[in-house]
Amino acid sequence: MRIGRRTALTGLIATPALAQAQDSPSLRELARRAAIYLFPIYEMYCARWQATVDEANPARQKLNRFRHVTTLADPRTRTVSMPNGDTLQSFAWLDLSNEPVFLIVPPVGDLYYSYAFLDLFTDTFATVSHRLNGGRPPPQMIVGPSWKGDPPGEVALVRAPTNSVWLRGRLLVSDSGELDRLAILQTRVLLETPDMRNERRILETRELMRQRTQAPPEPTADWPAPQPADPFDILATGMRALGESLLSDRDRNQIQAFAPLKLAPGRKLDLRAFSDGERRAIRVGIEQGLADIRAAATRPARTVDGWSYAEAHLGNFGDDHLYRAATALTNLGVSEPAELVSIVGSADAAGRPLAGGHSYTLTFPANGLPPVRAFWSLAIYERMADGRAFFFDNPIARYAISENTAGLVHAADGALTLYIQRQPPAGHRMANWLPAPAGPLRLVLRAYEPDAALLEGRYRMPPVLRNSSP
Repeated sequence: MRIGRRTALTGLIATPALAQAQDSPSLRELARRAAIYLFPIYEMYCARWQATVDEANPARQKLNRFRHVTTLADPRTRTVSMPNGDTLQSFAWLDLSNEPVFLIVPPVGDLYYSYAFLDLFTDTFATVSHRLNGGRPPPQMIVGPSWKGDPPGEVALVRAPTNSVWLRGRLLVSDSGELDRLAILQTRVLLETPDMRNERRILETRELMRQRTQAPPEPTADWPAPQPADPFDILATGMRALGESLLSDRDRNQIQAFAPLKLAPGRKLDLRAFSDGERRAIRVGIEQGLADIRAAATRPARTVDGWSYAEAHLGNFGDDHLYRAATALTNLGVSEPAELVSIVGSADAAGRPLAGGHSYTLTFPANGLPPVRAFWSLAIYERMADGRAFFFDNPIARYAISENTAGLVHAADGALTLYIQRQPPAGHRMANWLPAPAGPLRLVLRAYEPDAALLEGRYRMPPVLRNSSP
C-alpha cells in the first residue's frame, strides 16, 4: 500500500462534517486543539513512512543514509509545490535512539551550503551552513535527547529534541556547468555511525576512536502505515510518534492538558473508553481542528503590494501551534529565515491575481535588489486549481532569474526591469524576459543568507505592474 502525503492529507481534511455534536463540548474543544497540535507530527510521520517504509516508493531510503537529488527541479518535478530550482538537495531520516550519527561536510570554499536538522515537531533546531560554519565546517555529532557523554575532540555536539530527525541539505548551483562537480561534492558529504567513522579514520589517519565490544544493531524502518481514512488516526499515530522520544516539559504539559481524551505517548488509543456521544464529539473536534488548519493555510500572510511575507518565527514556532500546523500543510520542512527568506507574489500592485493572460513588469530600483550575503533568485510557477504551483515548459527553459543570470540588461541609472509575460518581448528586453504560463501564476523571491533588512521586514519587494495591454 502506498500513501502519498497528498493522499493522507486528503483523507484527514476532506471528511464530511458531521452534524454538530451537542455532547461533551469540552471533549470537542480538546479534540480540536489536539488535532492542531498533532497535525505537524502526523505530517512528519507520514513523510518519514513514505520515504523509508513504503515499498511502492522507488526512492525508498535507509535510515541514517542520504538520498541525493543530483538534478535541478524543472517542469517534471511534481513531488512538492513550488520546488526549489536553485540548489541540489539531499535528504536523510535519522534515528538516534541507539547511537549518535556524525555529519561530515568537506571543505567547500565560498560555496553556499546548508544542512538543516528538523525535529518531529518541525522545528529547525540546528543548521550547519556557510553562514554559521564558513567553508570548513567541523564534524557534527548528532545525538538524541537521552544521550549522555562527551563528543570526541574537534567535533561539534548537536543535541536533537527527538530521536527522529529530518536532515535536509542544499548546495547552491549558480551555473548549470557546475552540476557535475557539485553532484560529486554531494557524495563527499557523509553520514556515519561511530563505527563507520572509526573505520574511515583508521584508513585515513591511523587514529582510533574509543572501542566498544559490540555495535548496536542497524536501525530498521518498520513503522506502521498511517491510516488516513480513519478519522481518529491523527490522535493514534500522533501518540505513537510521540512515544519514540523523551518529551520536553512544555510538551508533557501540553499532552497532560489533553488528559480527558486519554492520550498517552507510546500507548494505543482506546476509543472503547468513550460513549457514542463522546466519540462523536471527539470526531467533530478533530474535523474542526483540521478545518482551522486549512483556513489558516489559505489566510493571507502579511501582504504588501501583492507580496506575502512570512512571520519571523517561521521554522521555530514556539507555542504558535496553528501557524506550525498551517506551515506543515503547505510547506513541510521550510527553512528558517536566517538561512533563506521566501517572499511569495500572487497579485499585482492593484491587488489583482497574477495570470499569464496579461503582461507585467517588475522593476528593482538602483541599489534596490534583494539584500543578501549569498544569492537571490526570482522563480515563476504555474498555479494549479488545488493551490499547488510548479515549473512549466517555456521556449527558453527559463524558470527563474537570478543575480547570476547571464546578459541581464540594466537601465542607465542601474535599475533592473524584468518582463513577465507569455510572449517574448522585443529588442533588448528579451534578455530580461521571465516567461509566464497561460493561466494563473505565482512568483517566489528566494533570498539566501538574507541581510537584516530582509529579516527585520524593512526591505519590501517592488510591486508587479500590469501593462494596459496583454
